[in-house]
Amino acid sequence: MSLLGNCKVTLAAAAFCISASAAQASEPQQHPVSIGYEVYFSGMHILSVDAELLNAPDRYELKVTSATRGITDFFVGWKGEAISRGTLAGNLAVPQGYTNRGVWKGKTRNIDIAYRPDGEVESYKVEPEPDPEKVNDLPENAEAGTIDPLSVIAQVTRALNKGGDCGGNFAVFDGRRRYDVDVADKGIENIAPNDYSIYSGDAVVCDLVITVLGGDRKEKSKYAATARNRRVFVAAPVDSAPAIPVRLQIETDYGTLMAHLTRFGPRTDMPGQTASR
Repeated sequence: MSLLGNCKVTLAAAAFCISASAAQASEPQQHPVSIGYEVYFSGMHILSVDAELLNAPDRYELKVTSATRGITDFFVGWKGEAISRGTLAGNLAVPQGYTNRGVWKGKTRNIDIAYRPDGEVESYKVEPEPDPEKVNDLPENAEAGTIDPLSVIAQVTRALNKGGDCGGNFAVFDGRRRYDVDVADKGIENIAPNDYSIYSGDAVVCDLVITVLGGDRKEKSKYAATARNRRVFVAAPVDSAPAIPVRLQIETDYGTLMAHLTRFGPRTDMPGQTASR
């Protein structure tokens, strides 16, 4: 998994916090939420991420769009859109559908995952098919007992909004890769004011350990090979708002990747007020 892939997986999973926490609000229907992040590596602007959410107390739909910026865009040219929808049952997020559409170095990449009502994967399709000479094999029945990457942190945030911590273990399948995500609550840290983010103040720190079990590239970049200390900082950006990710941090031997919250608010211009079934 590349460093950019690490970022997208970690931030996409974290972005789901919006849906889990917003669904805890007292009103049964909420205005769609819009949230934006800008991502930097060693001070260089490399990625923009935007999320839009339609939610209800018992279901969710989240769209995350991302695009490379600066020198990274020149060499990679990534643009993508991922959509996840599902139901909320107690502290569990039960996915009902996941799609990922993108362009990487001029080549289109598509993923579709369909789920049974119980949340188990019914079928999946990827285009183009993985090249066995470039990627590691998936384990047998890789999709069994997994959820998609946009639904990973649903249980974590529901626990946080109910007074619990953000610890948990998750089996994840995104159509191409199978990996485990282990989340540990590291308590409270203060985020000092800075020119990159709209948020400063106390935040819950959630450490993420990602263990790839298959589907990743055999030849890994030096950045991805040394990626460690993945941390998501969660807080309410304004009074009366739900807790959402306000910062992401990934350390490597060659620099630190940082994602900063740059925009948060309701989207009244989005069609509809509830998630699709």
